[in-house]
This record gives sequence, structure tokens and C-alpha cells, in this order.
Amino acid sequence: MKRNLLFVILIPLLGFGISSTGVGVEETKVLVPVPMGIIDWVEIWIQRNSITWDFNRINRNSNNPPFPPPSFPAYYEPSQPFQRHYQRIRYRVRGIGWPAGNWQVTIAGSGDPSPSCGILLSDIEFGDGDLGIWTPLSTTPQIIASGSGDVGWQEIYQDYRVKLTGDETRTELSTTIIIYTIQVL
Repeated sequence: MKRNLLFVILIPLLGFGISSTGVGVEETKVLVPVPMGIIDWVEIWIQRNSITWDFNRINRNSNNPPFPPPSFPAYYEPSQPFQRHYQRIRYRVRGIGWPAGNWQVTIAGSGDPSPSCGILLSDIEFGDGDLGIWTPLSTTPQIIASGSGDVGWQEIYQDYRVKLTGDETRTELSTTIIIYTIQVL
């Protein structure tokens, strides 16, 4: 009698454990093809430079006014490297099997320099110093090159300067990160 009772209890438990969809529900399978492939090839090469403003040696750069400045705001280019152009960016875009689509190269800053020194990210400007064209850095990516189709290796030369307003504090090793991105849209 004990054997039969055990058998009667196990059968319903196994039956409920097997059905995951419930009573009267059918499973339906639909295969949805999701094509995946790399259709464009982008490359970017950033010159390995650490852009530095050392105000004890700021006059190394002949583009800079004396420090401390006689009036504010005052703009200073890096002390290291001390000759333009401070950063070289190389990029290339290729389509695989057909021309590449629309693409862009962007620049952004990671945030205000830390530890805080009174210089904000927007006080750091990038551009072409020879032409006098400067744009404040932002955490929002800004387009510095764009196009459509394949391009062989191209170069962008980037200059930087920082704006002093007189409310900066003496701080050592305050840093921020500049991010260059290339992407096909």
C-alpha cells in the first residue's frame, strides 16, 4: 500500500513540473533573421601627447603673454608641447564592398578639471591657433570633420588654449580628458 501512495503523489508533481506554458497554451516559434556585419571600417590615430599648462614654465611657449597677466581674461596656450600644433589626429573611413556611408569625427571633454582649480571645461578651447579660430570644449561631442564615402588617411591638427579669468586657485595635477571619436552614421 505504501508503494502505491508514493506513486500517486509523484505523478501529479512531475506533470506540473514539465508544463511551463500552462494548460491549453501552445508555444510558437518565429525565426527572425537579424543580419549582422561590418559594412564600414573606421580608424583613428591620436598622437600620444599630454597637453600641459605649467604656469611656472608657461613662458616656454612664445605664443603666451607674461604670467601673471596684466588684465583678465587672458589666454594661454600649453607649456608642453610648446610649439603649434599641439595634437595631430589621423583618421580613415572605408566601406567594405561598397563606399562607406556618412561619417563624422567629434571632440568632447570628460568634464571640468579635477581637482577643482577654478578652470572650467568651457575655459579650455580647441581650434586652429594660426587662424585664430577657437571653440570652447564641452561634454557634448562637437563635430570637427565629417563627410560621406571612403576617405584615405586624413589629418587634423588641433591647438588648445585656456582662458584665465582671475578666480583660479593654485592647484597641482588638475586634469581632464579629451575624447576624440570617429563613427559612421
